[in-house]
Amino acid sequence: MTLTAYQSHVISWNITKRCNLACEHCYLESGPIRHRDELAGELSTEECFGVVDSILTVNPQALLILTGGEPFLRPDVFEIAGYASNKGLWVVVGTNGVLISDALLDRAESAGIRGLSLSLDSLDADVHDRFRRVRGAFDNTVNGARLLAARGLPFIVQTTVHRDNIHQLEQLAEMACELGARVFNLYFLVATGRGQFVTDIEPEAYETVLQRLYDMQKSFLGRMMVNSKCAPHYQRVLHQREPESVQSKAFTAGAGGCPAGTHYCGIRPNGDVTPCPYLPEYGGNLRQQSFSEIWHGSTLFNEIRDRSNLGGRCGQCEFAEVCGGCRARAFGAGSGLMAEDPWCVYEPGGAAVPAPFVTYGKPSESNIYWTPAAKERLERIPSFVRGMVVQRVERYAADHGKTMITVEMMHEIRERMGARFGGAPSFLRK
Repeated sequence: MTLTAYQSHVISWNITKRCNLACEHCYLESGPIRHRDELAGELSTEECFGVVDSILTVNPQALLILTGGEPFLRPDVFEIAGYASNKGLWVVVGTNGVLISDALLDRAESAGIRGLSLSLDSLDADVHDRFRRVRGAFDNTVNGARLLAARGLPFIVQTTVHRDNIHQLEQLAEMACELGARVFNLYFLVATGRGQFVTDIEPEAYETVLQRLYDMQKSFLGRMMVNSKCAPHYQRVLHQREPESVQSKAFTAGAGGCPAGTHYCGIRPNGDVTPCPYLPEYGGNLRQQSFSEIWHGSTLFNEIRDRSNLGGRCGQCEFAEVCGGCRARAFGAGSGLMAEDPWCVYEPGGAAVPAPFVTYGKPSESNIYWTPAAKERLERIPSFVRGMVVQRVERYAADHGKTMITVEMMHEIRERMGARFGGAPSFLRK
């Protein structure tokens, strides 16, 4: 039993361009819709149901992120979410948080939405509101976070790193933790859409933030998870700082770093499918092709998966398989899809990169055997986190001299994870 090399574990679906904000960095160039003609290309409710059915043929356990624009401005968002959730997908919503109310959360929970992500970009309300271009956005989002925490609905706080907040990232993480966020994600700007007109941080500053990120992860251990997005180079930083870390080992060849087109993809409001929401290149349209045809057969998707095609320093780098650079950032810089990532300051050569970590259920490769009951329990875990769970369990077994993984061992690890992360994932529970 092995894990599929290229599986659509996470799908970010922009279900609308309509938005109540007009953020400076928006890759979709979303904002208030002044004429219905601007919505003419959006998939209808029935077409959205068809997209869900098409996704299920490739991965019936995928994480589906409904985002926008502002997804809660789409009148049928709860219908779409409910349909996907009832079909077995793990549905979450990416929102700016401004519209959150108790009534909205009642509908979200009824639709099977499992969590939300909110955006906060400064400790200073005025700075956040200028970045989001709407006065009062900060106060409304913070209030939304408090409503989520009060009812125990999991949420993530996401911060886009820019010049005005780069000095306060640790404090923003602390604020997210105090609000009750399960995860704090640092996003790094990709210059597409309106983002191409935003003054960006320099590569050297980016590298410094990645080093700070490592320290933040340690400091929040046991309280809140801290992650990076659009920062595949963090795999290299993690290996340099902690070579034996489980996270620093790619789970399968080609699975590390940027997941665009290998484990992740985006869908635009009109049905266009891209390896990455920040990449304005498309492998096909869901009005003309099935999700399976695009995921498996698209020339674009297959090109981006082949890291032997990487150019410049990325092509020469010993971390190519566990990083690969940001393809959208290379494309946005005008250098080409597979060119070197202009944000990377690392000069290739000399580092000893670990081999991919073992896969589960193959004693001849890993010397670790999963009992049938443990395998059955593992299959219940959503595919988008199964790899991480396997890594943790097999590493725990190896560290404790165990060769057989049982359900009892998984329960034991669940308790340890609960102590570290403030509550173990529900799929590891009895």
